[in-house]
Amino acid sequence: HKVLTWAKSNGYTFANKGREGSAGTEGAAPTDEGKKEPVTTISWRDCIVWCNAYTEKEKGIEYCVYRKSKIDSTVLKDATAKEGEDFICDKAYADMDKKGFRLPTEAEWEYAARWQGNDRANADKYGDVWLTKLNSASGAKADWNDAMETGAVAWYIGNAGGTTHQVGKRRANALGLHDMSGNVLEWCFDWYKNDPALNDHVQDGIVTDPQGAASGSSRVKRGGCWFSNANLCAVGYRYDSSPFIRDYYLGFRLAWCP
Repeated sequence: HKVLTWAKSNGYTFANKGREGSAGTEGAAPTDEGKKEPVTTISWRDCIVWCNAYTEKEKGIEYCVYRKSKIDSTVLKDATAKEGEDFICDKAYADMDKKGFRLPTEAEWEYAARWQGNDRANADKYGDVWLTKLNSASGAKADWNDAMETGAVAWYIGNAGGTTHQVGKRRANALGLHDMSGNVLEWCFDWYKNDPALNDHVQDGIVTDPQGAASGSSRVKRGGCWFSNANLCAVGYRYDSSPFIRDYYLGFRLAWCP
């Protein structure tokens, strides 16, 4: 909300102002009850603009990641702007050489959700690294059928009581990250394409960092949410939505390169 307020006074425009968790008031100032819950009701376009606003506020506009195109370095500041029939943000170029805040790529999100280092519990080996099995929630020691393990790491339909929850209250995964499964779905930067070849993270037994589809009509969401069944919180499950979609089960997670 602090970034939102700053951004509106510094040339930024949002389609949706966001709210605290699943039951907050959109655009309202933080409350004691909801300020530690994940933000929801923001679109992919809003995330792009918010990341640039946060970057400019904290680091300076030269560090902003999201630009109009590879050859036009204009910083994206308006989630509602169009050229003809196309929304400008939908074609955002991510300048990964910039050190600003951004959405994770799908590959980054999945690696962060699955990494276990040398811990072999409920994991598959890729080169020298063990990653959580695809049929399990992030950080779980058993697959999604084990309600105790899924509930230990994720707020989902079996334990959430029909609402979002304060972040960080479920057990963290091996990287110390909470809520990678459950609570709210999280936007990733990539275009969605249902092509296994594009999403294969292993070549010759070694984990790679694949790029998403070059174009598409929807963007990737990962992680499951507070009303997802346990199997939909598994780290291998993929969702997609149009970049204008917003809802009370959908939020985002920041990434940046130090």
